[in-house]
Amino acid sequence: MRTAAAIVALAATAAVASAHSGSHSAASRKRHSEVKRASGYQLTGYYAGQDFLNLFDFATGSQNGGLANFVDEATAFNQGLVEVKNGEVHLRTASWVNPDGNSLNAIKLTSKATYAEGLYLWDVVRMPQVCGSWPAIWSTGPDWPNGGEIDLVEYVSLQSKNGFSVHTGPGCWAGSTGYTAENMLAGAQGNNCDAYATDSQGCGYRSAQNATCGIGANEEGAGVYAMEWSTAGIKAWYFPRNQIPQDITAKNPNPWSWSTPDMFISSATCDPSVYFKPQTLVVNSNICGTWPEGVWNMDNSYAGQVSGSCAALTGAATCRDYALGSASDFSHAYWRIGSFSVYNY
Repeated sequence: MRTAAAIVALAATAAVASAHSGSHSAASRKRHSEVKRASGYQLTGYYAGQDFLNLFDFATGSQNGGLANFVDEATAFNQGLVEVKNGEVHLRTASWVNPDGNSLNAIKLTSKATYAEGLYLWDVVRMPQVCGSWPAIWSTGPDWPNGGEIDLVEYVSLQSKNGFSVHTGPGCWAGSTGYTAENMLAGAQGNNCDAYATDSQGCGYRSAQNATCGIGANEEGAGVYAMEWSTAGIKAWYFPRNQIPQDITAKNPNPWSWSTPDMFISSATCDPSVYFKPQTLVVNSNICGTWPEGVWNMDNSYAGQVSGSCAALTGAATCRDYALGSASDFSHAYWRIGSFSVYNY
């Protein structure tokens, strides 16, 4: 998850990072040229509707200086923030300010089990799209950052280019090839996943393609986020609804046949068995906090936000002012999750 100190730096170096990413974006979505291997993955868990919710606890509290007040399961259902409808899980943010005058209720799911090597597929039908939102699907190990963190979906406000990132202890580096996304940080630290050395940022990558999250992805019916954790490393992809590989649809996924991943943390420079411990899965949508507030007055077109800055779009001087003054707009800050699938050898 993004932290306060480097938010401005991330935005300021976005254009520079893009200039250094030509070798990645030029290969965008090209098929692997090598002979495709048989997958060998077997479906070990498919979760939709109530079965999906049964995997998780409802965490409470707040995070990263945000205005989201994460509520327990009973409150979530009583206030209509969680619903299973037509087989999909709806996770909503409150469209009203709490009596304290400083928060809106929201959902944070944390998995009851932990997960390690395997292939994980998230079918996301719709995700938050409103200035001030900070949605994420991510995972974290024990003793952060030494147990590792993997951010599969992360963006803010009306951005449409997804952020993929990992955060580890010292010694983990991403390579410079084998993926299509663009470094969020330019220069020597761009591929350094060590959270201690990067002011907690780790190694972050922004999709080279637009419409890979948020409002842009929603307009295309969203799609599937895939993460493979293997002895080769950690890979992540996003497939729009109309480009989901047939083998995923057939529940016989073969990552060897897919396009070049958006993110690849190779075991050659970061051994997953050393830097990543069994992960707790998290799905949440924060409100304001360090990242949305930090880029509120900035032109976010580098991340696919077509409307420029949220300050200009909303007329609010700060994210906090907007959220507390226009809480009804957060009716747009909701997830619709079709399913979550787990595959193992």
